[in-house]
Amino acid sequence: MLTEEELRGHLDALGWDAGPVGENTLRAIRVTPQGTFPVYLRLQDGWFVASIVPFLKSDGAQAFELSRWLLRVNRDLHLAKFAYDEDGDVVLTVELPTASLSRAEIDVALRELVSTAESQLATLRAASSG
Repeated sequence: MLTEEELRGHLDALGWDAGPVGENTLRAIRVTPQGTFPVYLRLQDGWFVASIVPFLKSDGAQAFELSRWLLRVNRDLHLAKFAYDEDGDVVLTVELPTASLSRAEIDVALRELVSTAESQLATLRAASSG
């Protein structure tokens, strides 16, 4: 089972500068051409969870069309998935079991999380301007 110390070592080796922001939670900032994404990372009940919170602020107003779009996108994603948080904002998250989790698997999950955020944010921007 992956420990928090091992996770920090993996993140450091992968070039993720993550610092503590609460009990059992780390935060890293990823700057991309599409924008800056706060990524929260934690180990929870045998799972590694990395989330971009918020991915999209909705101020609690969950539009039906947005929900349908999120479901369609989730169907085509591999590791990352969209969800609503307790405030009604959209989050993007990956979850992997920690039983035999390797640095390479963490790398793939984090790369997919950020690349999905970039591509879907570009799609949302194009849809909202068009």
